[in-house]
Amino acid sequence: MGWRGILGFEYGVVQAPLGPDISGPELVAAVANSGGLGFLRSPDWEDPDRVRWLIRKTRALTDKPFGIGVVLAFPHEENVKAILEEKIAVLQVYWGECSKDLVFQAHQAGTKIIPQVGSLEDAEKAVAAGVDAIIVQGFEAGGHVIGQ
Repeated sequence: MGWRGILGFEYGVVQAPLGPDISGPELVAAVANSGGLGFLRSPDWEDPDRVRWLIRKTRALTDKPFGIGVVLAFPHEENVKAILEEKIAVLQVYWGECSKDLVFQAHQAGTKIIPQVGSLEDAEKAVAAGVDAIIVQGFEAGGHVIGQ
């Protein structure tokens, strides 16, 4: 199965969900329009209206699949609700538990869910929760290390 079969993008190039002020609609749409998978970054505070705006602005710039990253350690429930209501292609989560309930909610919305993990234990938990893929993080994660 090729990349398109896994997540719906043409090339195996992924633009990470950098800070909210960096991974904006223009960058994400440019990556998506070039055949890669771009990720918006959800704010680190509850702002579902901003999340919807980011998604809709990106959709105005591309008809290709894209995702959004959410740091689960920050308030996120309302943002995730908005993301799933918008039927985003891929939800990437980090710094928190990717629970079976969250995976179920994502799949009910037709959204793929990919946690970023920093340990074998977290990878095994994610697989048990039913995620679609896993991002394995090493020491090179810009200082945001959660495992070895």
